[in-house]
Amino acid sequence: MTAPVVETLVAPIIKVNGQDLGAVALNSLSGMRISRSMRLPARCVLQFEDAGFALSAGTGFAVGTEIKVIAGSTVLIAGQVTGIDLDIDRGVPSLAVQVDDLAFKLTLGSKVRTFTNVTYSNVISTIARENGLTAQVGSSRPLTTQLEYLLQSDTDFGFIDEIAERTGCDWWVLENTLHFGPPAEAAPVATLEMGENLLRFSLRANALHPMKATVRGWSQKLKQEVVGIVARTTVPLPTSAAVQGHLQQTLRPAAEVITSSSTPMDVAEAQSIAGQLAASWRLGAVTARGSARISPVIAPGVAVNIANVGPANGTYHVTEVEHTYSARGFETRFTAGDRAPTGLVDRLGGGAATSSFRQLGLVVGVVTAVGDTRNSDLSKVKVKFTALGDVESGWARVVSVGGGARRGVTFMPEINDEVLVAFEGGDVRRPLVIGGLFNGRDVADEFGVANNKVEKRRITSRLGHYVELGDGTAPAAQHIAMMLAGGAHTVRLGKDKLTAEVPSGTPVTIKSGTASFDISDSGAITISGTSITLKAQQDVTIEGLNILTKAKVKAATSATMFEATATATAKVSASGPLVLGGAIVKVN
Repeated sequence: MTAPVVETLVAPIIKVNGQDLGAVALNSLSGMRISRSMRLPARCVLQFEDAGFALSAGTGFAVGTEIKVIAGSTVLIAGQVTGIDLDIDRGVPSLAVQVDDLAFKLTLGSKVRTFTNVTYSNVISTIARENGLTAQVGSSRPLTTQLEYLLQSDTDFGFIDEIAERTGCDWWVLENTLHFGPPAEAAPVATLEMGENLLRFSLRANALHPMKATVRGWSQKLKQEVVGIVARTTVPLPTSAAVQGHLQQTLRPAAEVITSSSTPMDVAEAQSIAGQLAASWRLGAVTARGSARISPVIAPGVAVNIANVGPANGTYHVTEVEHTYSARGFETRFTAGDRAPTGLVDRLGGGAATSSFRQLGLVVGVVTAVGDTRNSDLSKVKVKFTALGDVESGWARVVSVGGGARRGVTFMPEINDEVLVAFEGGDVRRPLVIGGLFNGRDVADEFGVANNKVEKRRITSRLGHYVELGDGTAPAAQHIAMMLAGGAHTVRLGKDKLTAEVPSGTPVTIKSGTASFDISDSGAITISGTSITLKAQQDVTIEGLNILTKAKVKAATSATMFEATATATAKVSASGPLVLGGAIVKVN
């Protein structure tokens, strides 16, 4: 099928607030330049000879005025006046009117907010709606997969463009519609033939690029590596014979790049990012540029058929286009090459690039929730990042000493605790709480610092229970101590002594199997065991108001000397025979 030919046009149609440009302004028009690129706002500059300041002194091009430029039946750009440039040279004024398509709204002001349980398609539609646009979003898998958490900390423009980068998609705004989706093969919209409507054409190809992308990540849920590998891509590529060897890269076909910097969450995302990398290398391998008589159907994302240029004949997919009108005529210049945006700072006057997916530094936050009950994972918390604009994180893992299968230190921060948060691989979707922080309101009871030395270390609970390690110089300051809040219940193993103390009325039990040592709440002591032995190197003294000894079978007492005395009555009795024996028995 033969592609359509290019329309023959003489001048553009310019509409201001829906009406044709007035005769005075139209006669003063000396030039026009419209620039459109993938993933950038389109811009039009209208150049006028402003004799007598007829245009600059009026309100016809006030900020926000709606401008539409049409060639034939095709809209080249529709937008609003965003700036002017008045230049007076030797008393002759000229006026340049700057018109940006409605994508410029995406660049005005940054936002810090979160999206939960959404798809990229949902997010793009929401942003479009907030900026007065209608979204037309593709249905590729990366765009329709549900995501648990996204953080935006950039302009709408920056956020959308990062999503495009991660998913390998293109986007642009035309009139009131935001178009967003993966590159697609399409039939050429025009045939440009050298010697006819094609005025100039150049082709540059480079084979110095890898052919295979491997993206690695880690799945928190599955506790295993996730890998995406892409060696071939389905993106639209030039078809000319002159560049096929460069696209296939025959110098080293197995050349591979392995990266983990994108921190994919699962295999699907790893595969998507790997595909985007592999595609960008091949798309950037060939750059074609051309100039033609005005062709309004040529726009970013369409294909053109180039003819009568020898081995460069073929189909090329346009990524940038520029329509110009001047005394030389009405022309179209186009580029087919890398789809990544260029000239963003010059186009928008922006500052340093920011990212909604990347946070390379540490962030202080305040805990807002503890325990992901939805996923039965109680080892996670949510954190509010006040420094990033008072937004809440997704579920963050808490770093633990010795953490592993049913082991490790489980000290979870509590709601309203201040914590320090890092991000795995710099990815804001993967926060890690690496520790808690003291501050002007939350202070420790004891830091153990004296005379510029650390003499104690403590682990203290919310109620005030603590375990203390004493590292002082004197024996009395070297200990391991445990204390319950209030100080009445203590156990201290010291280099000077061992003490254990509980308040009156508190039962104490020490037990090993069936053997036990019990102190009741009344203070009574019971010692029980299979056998009990009391042994002393010198004296054993048993004293009490009443002392009772009882044996179920036999009671025996032996000593070199035995003496029993009573200060009052003494009684010896037996239910059977009573035997008293000795070398001499005296009864007095």
